[in-house]
Amino acid sequence: MFVIHANITIKPDRVEEFLVEAEGLVSASQAEAGCIRYTLMRDLHQPNFFTMVEEWKDEQAVQEHNQSAHFQKFVKDMKEFAGAPLDAKLFNATEVPRG
Repeated sequence: MFVIHANITIKPDRVEEFLVEAEGLVSASQAEAGCIRYTLMRDLHQPNFFTMVEEWKDEQAVQEHNQSAHFQKFVKDMKEFAGAPLDAKLFNATEVPRG
């Protein structure tokens, strides 16, 4: 399983517009075959800071998502909303056996 944590800082005056765009992205992404989880979280103390948590079945699912029309539109639109460069990390999740 592949996990992505994408930290996103939005211009304070563009947060509401960003939320509308993000809702469409989250909904479309959750419908993708390889998507396990796709969640947008908002920081409690910094209301223009968000983290997108994504869980994908495999690397191919991540690649297909990154090439999807809804993701490409979001990336393009982010240029209008971003207050800082996107900080995304990709993880290969390994289950740890319970002892």
